[in-house]
Amino acid sequence: MEQKKKTGNVESVTLEQVPMGERKSWADVAMIQAGIMICVPSLMLGGILAEAMPMSQAIWSGVIGYAVIVALMIFCGIMGSDLGVPTCVVASGVFGKQGSSKLISALFMISMIGWFAVQNGVCGSAFSNLIEAGTGVKIPIPLSTVVWGVIMLVTAVYGINALDKLNKIAIPALVIVTVIGCVVAIQRFGTGNLSMVIDKPSMSFADGVVLTISFMATGALNAPDFTRYQRTRKDTVLSSAIGVMPAGMAMLILGAVMTRIAQQYDISLVFSDIGLPFLGMIVLILATWTTNTTNAYSAGLNAVMVFNLKESGRSLATVVLGAVGTVLAAVGVAGNFEGFLTLLGNAFMPIIALFIVEYWILGKGRAENFTLREGWSAAGIVTWALGFAATFLTVGISFINGMLVSGILYLIWRLVKKGEN
Repeated sequence: MEQKKKTGNVESVTLEQVPMGERKSWADVAMIQAGIMICVPSLMLGGILAEAMPMSQAIWSGVIGYAVIVALMIFCGIMGSDLGVPTCVVASGVFGKQGSSKLISALFMISMIGWFAVQNGVCGSAFSNLIEAGTGVKIPIPLSTVVWGVIMLVTAVYGINALDKLNKIAIPALVIVTVIGCVVAIQRFGTGNLSMVIDKPSMSFADGVVLTISFMATGALNAPDFTRYQRTRKDTVLSSAIGVMPAGMAMLILGAVMTRIAQQYDISLVFSDIGLPFLGMIVLILATWTTNTTNAYSAGLNAVMVFNLKESGRSLATVVLGAVGTVLAAVGVAGNFEGFLTLLGNAFMPIIALFIVEYWILGKGRAENFTLREGWSAAGIVTWALGFAATFLTVGISFINGMLVSGILYLIWRLVKKGEN
């Protein structure tokens, strides 16, 4: 594929294959993956598990859930590194170019910008509250939301290189400040509640595993957006495993511990409770920034596909979509989207199954066997829809139902109707 020239420091490769000369080390991509994992929702996951079951079960359900997610990320991520293209292009091999751009990429775009709005709203609100707690100065929440939305958006516009630099600075800083917070919180609240017995767990161990997997479904599917910058499959395995598992588990355990000892999963608010609001603000901003920038970045990639833009159109698309997300957050409606966004996450699990069947089973895991289909592929769209419907069954496990139905039906369809869309 044609090699693209860089425009300043702004990333210029969008849907075309990333040239080998622009690819990065596994450690660079691992930092980006870790940045995605370090966020308030990751803490909340630990808090939910800690309140619903014994601490040991909460942690082990997270370990198993994240292990499954990492495995799925590796399968999807290797497709990105082999082909050098993002998820929205990989999807063309399953759904056809029109099916991918007008349906699947549109869903990806809506999901990513929706999560950008949700996290931006959380950041703006918490920033204003922490500033008031520390200084007594009241900053309107909509103003904070807009300011931080613009800052996060600028990073997303510059693309993969900006994400790389941001995470190299933010991740070490987050680790240091978070460790300080844990030590101070334990000194303040003690560790007595860590051994608290939950007489009637509200969630089974299996439900905890499912919740963890569902939490990161979108991240597994969007792995090629970042692993397309990896040179080898080994790099993809390393960046996925080392970037996701340690950071994800650290945040889950931190959220669980803080929930038990301080009755609050959000470490930034724990900082405020113990009289250190500015350290809390640092954690909040960096954690939201590293995650939310990737949301806007992926939204921009998918917008290029949806609206059939030129490669250079990613930056403008990211600005427009980010502005929409920022406005939604500033007017306070973003929080109403979370149920809808969770529903979209459930819809993405069957797509992972379709990717695996198409590339790893039918294509035998070889890039030369991958074909970008034209138009709308009935095989992909119909079997995905049936798999999504299967997630609503009252028996079995929702995402497994969806993946099995989509994957098996798609395999049969492709084998029976070879070469047809």
